[in-house]
Amino acid sequence: MSSHRCRILTFLFLLLAASLVSGQERDTTPTLSDADKLYGLSLLWQEANYNFAFFDQVPRLNWDSTYRAFIPQVLESRSTLEYYRTLQRFLALLEDGHTRVSLPQALRLQHVMSYPWLLTRNVDGEAYVRNVGRHLAEVIPIGSVIAAVDGLPTIEYARDAVLPYVAASTEHDRWERALRQLLEGPAEDSVHILLTTPGGERRALTLARDRRTHDSAWLDSMPDRPRFELRWLDDGIAHVALNTFNDPDVVTDFEMHLAALASARALVIDVRYNGGGNSSVGYGVAAYLTTDTLATSRWRTREHIAARKAWGSGGNERYADYARMDAWFDGGSHGAVAPADDARLVVPTVVLQDHGTFSAAEDFLVVMDQLPHVTTIGRPSGGSTGQPLAFELPGGGRAWICTKRDTFPDGRDFVGVGIAPDIVVRTTVADVRAGRDPALDRAVEHLHRRLETN
Repeated sequence: MSSHRCRILTFLFLLLAASLVSGQERDTTPTLSDADKLYGLSLLWQEANYNFAFFDQVPRLNWDSTYRAFIPQVLESRSTLEYYRTLQRFLALLEDGHTRVSLPQALRLQHVMSYPWLLTRNVDGEAYVRNVGRHLAEVIPIGSVIAAVDGLPTIEYARDAVLPYVAASTEHDRWERALRQLLEGPAEDSVHILLTTPGGERRALTLARDRRTHDSAWLDSMPDRPRFELRWLDDGIAHVALNTFNDPDVVTDFEMHLAALASARALVIDVRYNGGGNSSVGYGVAAYLTTDTLATSRWRTREHIAARKAWGSGGNERYADYARMDAWFDGGSHGAVAPADDARLVVPTVVLQDHGTFSAAEDFLVVMDQLPHVTTIGRPSGGSTGQPLAFELPGGGRAWICTKRDTFPDGRDFVGVGIAPDIVVRTTVADVRAGRDPALDRAVEHLHRRLETN
């Protein structure tokens, strides 16, 4: 028997042993009463019915009928985990990235939901292996692609077993999340995968969902992305990565580097990995990139005035919107972004964006859209922002309902759609394996042309 086959058999034996251990991670929380189960579902229905800002984006969804259809499902749930997974499916039907249900802390601490020591990401529609535990490195090379899960082609499995639980506002973000969460499931259940290695070899493996219980380490150490990064490319092009707007010091970082950036002939602002935070942080950076005052996104929220609803129900057309529960309060804009008083950096600029550009980072794209010297490159943004209403659920979980509808200053929607870049660039599996960054390469090429014509 070859040494390679021996390693595979030994590896599978260890995984079988690990799966027996992980099977001890079970839901031991007290089962909720039928009254609590029904109350939790009803609370989700009620808060969404009154406050959710995007029912028009799910026109085929009858919220009342869906609520009635889920009543027997929650009552038949056999554990707190099963109950909460049912609630997650219910709220995911609203198709919004800021509207979701989280498991109770007691369940999270028990690690009843887990995944193997294997991380995936969506690369051009493929489940690309981006990291593995050191104990799996010999049999699952980074750069492999998962072709099937539990006997089904990956896309089919994700559609049936993962997507129903995913809360996302756009189809592309839904698939980003689904392929990232592909192998997550009950910790007591192992998962069977078929993968193709970078060398083209097909391997069938059974993995325990033991990320929380098996002691190992990631092969790629995956250091956290710093909030701010500056590096210099050729021809005087500065590359600035703003990886979060969840920290006001991002603006301070940018200001500290203004003197150095003053020598830049062109600029790349990279928000591909920026999942949002506070919009004012992005506006603080934008102030240094303009000589004109910039309009921010507009917002509105649903409005309920009981007497007007009664009048509208009685036939008063003036208040018919209240009777239909379709009256809105117009909040106007989030203010304006005035140019900074200090040195400004107005040079040919590319903003790199991707499906992971989300929430407050999309508010940044909204103001960048108004600048003639800025070109956006990459893929459409995640398409989700707003103000979620948070509340407690029976059993200790929490839920969020998006209550605020943001648009471009001119009223164009981007929630549920995503903000399209000026130039679309896709990244393939071959690109990632080779360490290429097509979007950044395209940005540099674009800026070189701009500099030649200026």
